[in-house]
Amino acid sequence: MSAFHTPAAAATRVSIRIGRERGYYRVLFDAGPVDALTFAVLTGLGEQQACTWLDEQLDAGVLRVVAAPAGGRAELLLPGEHVPILLDGGDEPEFDGARALLAEHRAELPTALAELDEEVAVFH
Repeated sequence: MSAFHTPAAAATRVSIRIGRERGYYRVLFDAGPVDALTFAVLTGLGEQQACTWLDEQLDAGVLRVVAAPAGGRAELLLPGEHVPILLDGGDEPEFDGARALLAEHRAELPTALAELDEEVAVFH
């Protein structure tokens, strides 16, 4: 069984699809780094449900942990190079910088996003 067809890979694809459909990546893009509680408030999710989804994204390499500026809870960041894959419809000028980052870092994408990037490229 290839890495793309394992139960874990399937669960990751579902989690990413949920994030795209429900606008969770847009929330992360608009808000910048956030902690789990802030993400829960911004999305209307319960804290446990928010933590579960965020943990799935961290495990898949879609999000990164960054230090909070005030030294509080760790915050989660949607890396710029992931934005075109998760949010971009193809011609939004606000994603020009993110597209440039993706072009530079495409070889470093987590498996789930590399697979999704290939699908997105077919439609552009």
